[in-house]
Amino acid sequence: MNTVTVPAWVSKARPRQIRWSQFPSRRVPFACSIALAAAFLILPFEASAQKRREAILRLRDDVSTAMAHTTLNEKQTEKLDRCRQTLLLSAQSGRARKVTAKKDLDNALKDIEKALHGGPFQPEDQDLVRKDIDQLRTIERNQRARRYARRRTY
Repeated sequence: MNTVTVPAWVSKARPRQIRWSQFPSRRVPFACSIALAAAFLILPFEASAQKRREAILRLRDDVSTAMAHTTLNEKQTEKLDRCRQTLLLSAQSGRARKVTAKKDLDNALKDIEKALHGGPFQPEDQDLVRKDIDQLRTIERNQRARRYARRRTY
């Protein structure tokens, strides 16, 4: 029996007979690159729309909380209930399906501010609702500014 005392040398070079067609292509198909570019363009607009929806729903919740912490007459309750319904419809509607107009949302915000000013609400609730209204108006102002900037051509 023969024993080998020295290990054999093995080449680590890749064999040339392997063809490139056997390996998966590293190139991204054209359709995938277009879809990826579209996602990067659409994503910021969806994020701002989501922020707007969240701000409207937060405002609606805070108005409900403020109403629960105080006693209102029937007329004030009906008015604020209509405003809360408008807020809910505005949060659910987007550009594609306009359930409420911007004018309706603005009128609801004005009615809520009037009710806060003349109503028997607690100061903490008033501050919270006013802060939500300011945040919502800031979001809408920024969305309008972006739309206006896209339309401008030099």
